[in-house]
Order: sequence, then structure tokens, then C-alpha cells
Amino acid sequence: MRNRIYEILEYFKETGNYRSLKYIQPLSATKILYNSKEYLNLCSNSYLSLHVHPDVVNAARGSIDKYGAGTCSSRSVSGSMDLCKTLEHEIAEYKGYKSGLIFSNGYMANIGIVSTITQEGDVIFTDELNHSSLIDSTRLSRAKKVIYRHGDADDLEKKLKKDKTKGKKFILTESVFSMDGDIAPLREIYQLKEKYGVHIMLDDAHGTGVFGEKGTGVEELFGLSGRMDTHMATFGKALGSFGAFALADPVVIEFLINRARTFMYTTALPMSSLAASLASLRLIENNTSFKDELWRNIDYMRKNLLQAGFDLKNSAGPIVPIVVGEDKKTVKMQDLLMKKGLFLQAIRPPTVPEGASRLRLTIVRGFTMEDMDYAIESLIDIGRKTRLI
Repeated sequence: MRNRIYEILEYFKETGNYRSLKYIQPLSATKILYNSKEYLNLCSNSYLSLHVHPDVVNAARGSIDKYGAGTCSSRSVSGSMDLCKTLEHEIAEYKGYKSGLIFSNGYMANIGIVSTITQEGDVIFTDELNHSSLIDSTRLSRAKKVIYRHGDADDLEKKLKKDKTKGKKFILTESVFSMDGDIAPLREIYQLKEKYGVHIMLDDAHGTGVFGEKGTGVEELFGLSGRMDTHMATFGKALGSFGAFALADPVVIEFLINRARTFMYTTALPMSSLAASLASLRLIENNTSFKDELWRNIDYMRKNLLQAGFDLKNSAGPIVPIVVGEDKKTVKMQDLLMKKGLFLQAIRPPTVPEGASRLRLTIVRGFTMEDMDYAIESLIDIGRKTRLI
């Protein structure tokens, strides 16, 4: 077995698809230390830069004095801390739902939701570019799987019409796709829900805190807040903390508490994470300045990158895919940018399809104008040298 694994790893190195961990130390909201050199971090998912906000950090620190460092058991066995109830209530209210349930992370939340609610004889219609957690969730469910073309509501409807499954039908999609940065046609998908009586399971991990007038997510953008059958999102991106949550009708949440294995059989999050999440949520609930500052940066960087000739695909918001194509060329661009002090990762298969390797740039609120100008100038320089633009 050792020889086989070694051969596979060597193949990854030859094709430019080998991964190694980079151990970093944060210096600020946007700067990191790597190998004793300072870099501008261009791949953070902390879109609102709240992970270093004093209110968030102090909430986490203060909770340790009250609750300790960890919970050391599942909520089903040793009881749920009162802070869980508070956060579940407030995040549900913020998003327009009646009830919520906190999971350890988004991956476990998606697996718990999809594998628990769907049954044998049901069918799941899933976008072809859904996140790996949704792919694995579908595999672990007992339902039939039907893949529809990415973001294509017409193809989805054709497949809904064609399918003769007698069980319940579910549509599974991200709201903002994590590697492409584009937005699902949620209004059209919701119309299909009403027309065919299907159920929607939505992953709003990258929409929460960013999209909509109040920043509650992509549902708000389409006037559909609180209208999905199940809604999953995370505290670990724009809210700057850790953990995830499911939102739904109270009876659905009750069912997840009783049957979702990824909730029942895992140690609960430390209360420091929940306290930080609650502080972040309260910062943005009635204050859109964090989101507005982010969008000023998004508009500025997107405008300049587009004018320079970069093809940003159909992306919108803080996720900016700079598609290169070839694995080795993508890694080369990553290395050249690292030499300029820019920390930006090459994303390659299996995270993205073959031939679609890319640099996944993310724009955050904490960037200064000097940060953005330097990043733009460097990207243009490397883009020209590698003949990408």
C-alpha cells in the first residue's frame, strides 16, 4: 500500500496537483506571516474582517471564564449550554426562520440535513458544481441523485418533468458557489418549487452577511427570506467565527435533533466560538456599514480587474475566480504572486473540474486602498507575463 500511495503522490507532483500545508501566523485582518515574511492575504473567507474585531475577540475571551475551554460532550448527552439556545434563536430571527440548530461545521451540517431528511424512494436534484459537502451528503443519503447543469433552471425543470420517482423531490443548491462565485437562480428555482411541489435545501454559506440590503443572504436578495424548506449557513466565513446552523420549521429542527447523526454523535462547539458568533451577529444585525465597506472594496477591485482584461466569469460579490486552466500554469502564477508578497492559492482538481484550475481571489472589508492597488498591479503584471491577459 505504501508504494501505491507514493506513486500517486509522485504523479500529483508531476502534474502540478500536489498540495502541501502552509503554516501561517496572522498579523492583522489582512496580513499574515509565512516563512518569516509578511504577506497580504488574498484568500480569506472572513469577508467582513470580523474575526479580529475587538467585540468578537473579547466575547470569545470572556466566555472562557464562564464556560471553560471546551464542552467535552455532545449536546444530547451532557446537556446544551444556554448560549446555544440564544444563538439559535437570534440567527433564525435574523434570517427570517422560526427555528434553528447549531452544527459543528458546514460539512457536518449539510451531511446531517440531507442524509436525515431524505429517504429511500426520494430524489435529489443537485447542481453539478455543488460543494463537496453537498456531493457527499447526496452520496450518503438513500435517495436517487439527478444532476442538473450548473445554474440552469431550464435544465432543472426538464429533469423534474422527466423524473417518475414516487417519493418526495428535493432541489439541492448553494446560493453562492464557493469556487465560481456566481449566484444560483434562486427566484426561478423557487418558482419550480411552487409549480412542482418540490422541497429546496439551500446552502447560503457564502451569502450570509454579504448579500441583501440587510446582509442576511441571497434569499433576501430575491425577496425570499425564510422561504426555503431547509437553510444551512455558517459562522465561519463573513461572521468570522466557527460553526454552522440549520434553519427550518420547528418540526424539521426537532427531527434533526432526534435523527441527524452529525449532530447527535459529535462534541458540541466550545462556547467561545458561539460567543464570538453571537457578537458578530449582533454587530451586523442593525448596522450595514460592515457590508457597505466590503462592497466598496468589491466594486473597486472588480472594476479594475475587468478593465485589465481578466475574465471573472459570472462571479458576483467577494469571490473572484481567475481561471487559468492548466494546473502547472496556475501553480506558477501562485508562486510568482507569492514572490510579490501576495498569499493566494492555486485551486486545482478535484476541488474544481479538470482543466478549470484557478486562483481563487477573495475580497474583504479590511483591505486598504493601498492593499488593493498593489494587489491589482501585481495581478496585472503576472497576468501579462504568463499571457493570461
